[in-house]
Amino acid sequence: MASFLILAPQSQNGQRDDDKTIFIRDGFSVLALVLPFIWLLIHRLWFEATLVLVATGVISVVGNYTGHDDMAAFVTALLSLLVGFEANNWRAAALERRGFEQVAIVDADNAADAETIWFLGPRFRSAVTPSVPATTRSDKPLLPVGNKPALGGMVGLVSHRGEN
Repeated sequence: MASFLILAPQSQNGQRDDDKTIFIRDGFSVLALVLPFIWLLIHRLWFEATLVLVATGVISVVGNYTGHDDMAAFVTALLSLLVGFEANNWRAAALERRGFEQVAIVDADNAADAETIWFLGPRFRSAVTPSVPATTRSDKPLLPVGNKPALGGMVGLVSHRGEN
């Protein structure tokens, strides 16, 4: 089960534009590991892409100049690993700078389930019945009743802003 950050544009006149709601999976991004610069450009993270490109260039030049090409390749791989771990957090932060606000965090298996949980809320019921014996099965709903969807308390290794 993964956590999905839900970011929506700030509401105007009390109405939220659900068509512009964005779901970002919290966690490692394999594509950002393999192609960090291109991934950052695709997601319009210009500053971060520039920093990664400059850092990669500096690491390459220093490694070539000092004769430590293997070490430069290792450090570049570590930089790519850092981008893979932090890419989705950078994307969420960039969207918040553009006027989006983080409205919730939903735990779901995939993005489609996260959208269903968020938009249908407590009316959502899983189509798959759990394979638990009838004696231990509870008739409680899968989601908490109320206006809030199932929310997690942590993203990655740190708690959300304001919960400290």
